[in-house]
Amino acid sequence: MAFDPIQEDCLRLILELLRREHIYPLDNAAVIERGMTQYQRDPDALVKTDRDRSFHLVAKAAELADYRVPFLTDEDQINKEDDRAEAILREAVELDPKNWDARRMLTAICANSNDEYVSYLLDNRAAVEHDIEKIVESADNPYDEEYAQDLGKRPYLRWLAALSSRALIAGQYKLSLDAARDLLEIAPDDPADVRYTAMLALAKLECDIADLKAFKAEHPRAFAASPIQSRRPDRSEPRQDAWSLLAQINVLYRAFDFEGASHVLRLLLRTYPHTSQALFYQAEFPDGLYARVNVMPGSQDELILAISEATPLLQEGLGAPENAGFAVWLANHELVQSALDEDVAQLSAMVNAARKRGNN
Repeated sequence: MAFDPIQEDCLRLILELLRREHIYPLDNAAVIERGMTQYQRDPDALVKTDRDRSFHLVAKAAELADYRVPFLTDEDQINKEDDRAEAILREAVELDPKNWDARRMLTAICANSNDEYVSYLLDNRAAVEHDIEKIVESADNPYDEEYAQDLGKRPYLRWLAALSSRALIAGQYKLSLDAARDLLEIAPDDPADVRYTAMLALAKLECDIADLKAFKAEHPRAFAASPIQSRRPDRSEPRQDAWSLLAQINVLYRAFDFEGASHVLRLLLRTYPHTSQALFYQAEFPDGLYARVNVMPGSQDELILAISEATPLLQEGLGAPENAGFAVWLANHELVQSALDEDVAQLSAMVNAARKRGNN
């Protein structure tokens, strides 16, 4: 799944620990375990340089912005935490002006609009790519080489993933797809999960089912071995993620193939728990500042995230009297309504059972 800021911070600091103590080879299990223990106990004790501190601050800002603020309800508390995240990122940029994660996240917070943010990502893309290339070219020892092969490239991958995601929101669907393709060319295993954004962009570009299948075939490593296990397995149907299924439903819906769209909707209902509730309420979840937020594969949280990111698809047809819109079609579909009734009945039965146990 998507990048984990805490895990990455830990990996970076352990690599620097290995460098300081001249440990080689780099897979020394005892030192790595010691570093992980230190990180869990007091990560600040491992921070020795401005570059270390700068990324450590990025991880802290990501925790606040991506994993705390979205779940707050008090407006004053939200504003307070947003201000904290911004201040942390400003310090990170001051410590390391080449920290492109910090600069990107700070711009995302301060930009006046999504279009302005997309323009920033486009204008500075070449500079980020150039810096990553310099990291690779200048690596002349085992520690720098290890960093350059993976950790050093990640800020550029996150840059492209953000560009793809925000371009989709901005209605620049070809740009969104092109950025996704560029990322997948660099990282075929897709650690940024940009393939999901690409499926939504393809749907908005009015492709057909064959185009969706062709894209998956072009990027087998990205789509291989989905960890999602259907709640009610059907051997005749391959396991698929929510983004792919929503893209297929949308494509079939626009082609007026309502029978086909309903068939894929049935697959979606079988794959995720409490799907009907997520499809009915269609809650929006803010884009991750650091990267797409980490959720459990196959969980309702993943489904909610996918539905939120599919908002450009869901909004199709809104305001047109002759077309009630894809969002309304999904929410009111008989399969969704029937499953929703079942969920309500099950919840009612559980509440009644609990009451009976309490009265005994």
